[in-house]
Amino acid sequence: MGWLRNLVGGDGGDDHAEEHERSARALESGGLPLHAERRLRELRDAPGGLFTSDLTVNEWALLERARIQPVTQVMGSSIFKTGWRSLPTSATTGGWYGGWSGFIREMPQLSDAFNGARERALARLRAEAQLAGADAVVAVRLNAGGHDWLDADTVEFTAVGTAVRLPAELRTPEPVISDLSGQEFWQLAGAGLRPAGVVGITTVVYVASSYRQNRVLGSGGWFSAPNQELREFTQGFYEARELALGHLNAQAARMGAHGIVGVRFTEQTQEREYERNDRSQRDLIVTVHVLGTGITDGHAALAPPEPLTIMPLRGR
Repeated sequence: MGWLRNLVGGDGGDDHAEEHERSARALESGGLPLHAERRLRELRDAPGGLFTSDLTVNEWALLERARIQPVTQVMGSSIFKTGWRSLPTSATTGGWYGGWSGFIREMPQLSDAFNGARERALARLRAEAQLAGADAVVAVRLNAGGHDWLDADTVEFTAVGTAVRLPAELRTPEPVISDLSGQEFWQLAGAGLRPAGVVGITTVVYVASSYRQNRVLGSGGWFSAPNQELREFTQGFYEARELALGHLNAQAARMGAHGIVGVRFTEQTQEREYERNDRSQRDLIVTVHVLGTGITDGHAALAPPEPLTIMPLRGR
């Protein structure tokens, strides 16, 4: 710990070093840094104070009239480094077509890295909401990305939203996380529906080109073949999507959801080119992210707030 003590320096260096070490242990177990816990507890114990949120003015006005009170912005983040893995090649035996065949195969180590980072980011978001005394987090934005100062074998998820306190009829034992806007959150409540929580999954699939497709990819100029679909790459996208949806539905079922709304797909592709038997081989790595909010039905519908007419006062 000497290097950390020198870094903080000055009086109280030992205390700072101990806090850093305790924060590191908390993060290692999926928790929050100590200074974040302190700030949120202070916020919880001082009701009626200043709040921050990323709600729009329209969202804030509607939630306020619906007795939903913003508490503070909350965040959860996690950066994973993927473990060692060997990329498959078209020389792998078996597969779907036989011989020098193409194949489609999930890369579970990469899928698990994305899903582990997302789960920890959302868990930290929920932990911040609990410490702040909130009942829910609305308008959650979940971003996947990386940093230039890290190598390519890292994945990151950052979740940001606004923690709110709900009227008694909307409360649940634990804070509910949703990526619904403030208006959508209230519309669900008015229809007798409730958000059960965010559901999200990532699948990473490797698509190896068969001999035939690789010849099509390598053709060019005047001697190129006519327009034709790269069926193996197309099927790779379908395979990644179906795997993701299967995991997403299972995740929603485990939380007791009756459906998923606001489902969004994002995808990334990475071409891999290498030499095989003195020929250039071109394969594809497909990454599919799926995110939505699980909902439950059969609840009492809440009456919407009285409509309010607003007229612009500024001249044009």
